[in-house]
Amino acid sequence: MTTPKRILPVGRRAVLAEYSSLSEAMAAFVGLPTPRPEGIIDVVPAARTILVSFAPHAAAADIIQWLHSAGTHAASEIQLRPIDIDVVYDGDDLDEVAMTLGLSPEEVVGIHTSLDYRVAFTGFAPGFAYLVAPDKRLHVPRRATPRPRVPAGAVGLAGEFSGVYPRATPGGWQLLGHTNAALWDSQREQPALLHPGDAVRFRAVRPSLTSASAPAIAAPSAPASAPTTPVPTAQPYHEVVGVTVNSPGLQLLIQDLGRPGHAAEGVTACGAADRAAHRAANEAVGNPPTAATLELAIGGAELAFAVDAVIALTGAHAPATIVTGDTEIDVVPGAPTAIAAGSTLSIGYATRGVRAYLAVRGGWEQPSTLRSRATDTLSGLGPEPLRAGSRLTISATQPRTAVTVVVPEPTPLASPDDTATIDVTFGPRDDWFTDEARHTLTAAAFTVSATSDRVGVRLDGTPLDREKTDELPSEGVVRGAIQVPANGLPVIFLADHPVTGGYPVIAVVVSEHLDRIAQLPAGTTVRFRVR
Repeated sequence: MTTPKRILPVGRRAVLAEYSSLSEAMAAFVGLPTPRPEGIIDVVPAARTILVSFAPHAAAADIIQWLHSAGTHAASEIQLRPIDIDVVYDGDDLDEVAMTLGLSPEEVVGIHTSLDYRVAFTGFAPGFAYLVAPDKRLHVPRRATPRPRVPAGAVGLAGEFSGVYPRATPGGWQLLGHTNAALWDSQREQPALLHPGDAVRFRAVRPSLTSASAPAIAAPSAPASAPTTPVPTAQPYHEVVGVTVNSPGLQLLIQDLGRPGHAAEGVTACGAADRAAHRAANEAVGNPPTAATLELAIGGAELAFAVDAVIALTGAHAPATIVTGDTEIDVVPGAPTAIAAGSTLSIGYATRGVRAYLAVRGGWEQPSTLRSRATDTLSGLGPEPLRAGSRLTISATQPRTAVTVVVPEPTPLASPDDTATIDVTFGPRDDWFTDEARHTLTAAAFTVSATSDRVGVRLDGTPLDREKTDELPSEGVVRGAIQVPANGLPVIFLADHPVTGGYPVIAVVVSEHLDRIAQLPAGTTVRFRVR
């Protein structure tokens, strides 16, 4: 039985179980009993922890008891998937790694291919697995200067881990070679090739490698401790095409309620940044809340309609007009509005708030990835951001009858001259900070930085000093987590936050204020209040 050292609250809808070592955390994860307690959304294993997020109706006491029972169900009964990954050992850092370790390149390759690796956890990017082995001979530090681009399929080392980059991203791992194995394929039933607990071996092959053995493996079901949701193939378009983006403004994205439940595969939930505004727009035109909307940041968009439609605009206060020939009408925020074929919808720049949401009766149709049409700007999952000339499809699915009068519960909207008070709960890592830093968080005023985006709201102000200066092993994070990087300036994670992070989280925004965070424009003063 593997018992956590302690279980820390992460806001009001998540807990973090802490273990003494990576091996203990891995053993606890694979030993978690099934079925899971009702209401669990995600279980995220990491270097020393397991994060469990849950729905409002879930019983936290049952989840804590479940975490304490890890190992009472025989972990040895869990069948590991043996996965071989073919590698061409031609990496840019192979010679340097060999020199650092006092080995020859051939010896490095020999050790790497002899080890039985296990997937400890995933994160960083969809399908990126952190692999560990008991042997410590290949432990090397990350590169002093990360590369701006590491190609997809690159095989590398960093500290105690080995791993494979599923797609091209910046990265600081020491590169040993490359593989053609598809670490992530959204069209597979299980998009991620590697899951926590899987057994992995690397095989050296000649440079003539054209296909890797790993994708050809008929992967059995994932371990009972890491269930995955069957993924449907991309949904086909309905032939109701007729909206063209003339101008996307600063940023125009397809969004819905996101992809909860896939964090163990390295996929964050993402979805609409202001979920209340998203729901209100769909409600106005008679769509279910799961229908896709357009999320417009700041404003400045123009769309041409070649078909009759009913629309609704919610969220940020941005003037909007419909031009049909010589006729121009204003769009009433939050109300269903008819727009005729041949008309143009123009949305001006927001005077309050940041993000506006445009719903159309029937919903915007897009192919789905993991049962969602949402664009994840960090991982690249989902549709690409819309550009001038992008053509949009309206679903032919008949919605329920639309209401004629809508009185939504709007998200409070701020302007740069306002002060927004945001409620938080301390933890899970507030003990990493000085007493003065904890006081500063709730006593000082911070300012929203212009560098904020869908990943996080970055704040300027008084830096928060740490009591502990150790490097925090990567652990799961949640939407609303206030992470404090090395410069001491807080970052509030938004919809596209990473699955795991390596900086301490001093506090978490209460769920009732998450949508408010998404509507804070640059320059807004922010004060935190413990609740």
